[in-house]
Formats: sequence, C-alpha cells, structure tokens
Amino acid sequence: MKMSATTVRRGLYGMFAGGLLAFGSAAIITPVANAQPAPAQDHTCSVSAIAETSSTVSATTGTYLASNPEADDELTRITTQSPAEPTEAFRAYFAQNPQVESELKAINQPAAEISNQCGIEVNPTPISEALADA
Repeated sequence: MKMSATTVRRGLYGMFAGGLLAFGSAAIITPVANAQPAPAQDHTCSVSAIAETSSTVSATTGTYLASNPEADDELTRITTQSPAEPTEAFRAYFAQNPQVESELKAINQPAAEISNQCGIEVNPTPISEALADA
C-alpha cells in the first residue's frame, strides 16, 4: 500500500491531536482518580494502560518529528515506500543519524517496555515498529 506524504502527515497529525485529547482528558480525570484508593492489582497490561501508553508515545513522536522537519520528511519518505523496502531504509537512516535514533528510542521506550512486560506487540506508530526492528 503506497501512501502519499500528505496522507502520512495527516495521519501523524491526527495521532498527535488524539494524544492531546487524551492528555486533556487525563488532566480532568486525574484529580478524581487521585482521590480514590490505589487498586490492589497491577493493571499494567490492561487495554486502558496499553492505549494510554500508545497515545503518549504517538503524541510525543508527533511533537518530536514536528520540531525536527528534516527527520520528519525523511522518515515520511521511507514510510511511503513499498512494504519490502522500509525496514532496510530505516536501518540505513538510523545508522547515519544515531542521535535521531537514540531520541526516538527514548520516546518509544514505554511502548517497548509494555510489549515486553505484557507479551504483546505494541507499535503505536510506524517509527515504533521500525525501532523494534532496528
């Protein structure tokens, strides 16, 4: 499936907007949640925890790429290649841009942790998937 750069950007902006809505909702809900006693069970692998982690990673990735337009443009170009090509293209890009890779890995670390902890694949963005393969 070939996507245009505009389509990818719109998708990333949509994920970013969704993340902002999630943060706004969390700001409203947090005082109420803090008033309740802590649950006895660990809900790290609950669907809500995974969704919150994915939303946070997506929003932070969107913010990072928006503030780094060169990386955004190149990663968008790679994402729009045929399905067989992006993995090697991502590896080559990250090899040439280790700081970008390091920063994106730090941003995506919560998704990687929840994936390992829960034994499921959590890739909120195409970048998350590429970093998991790198």
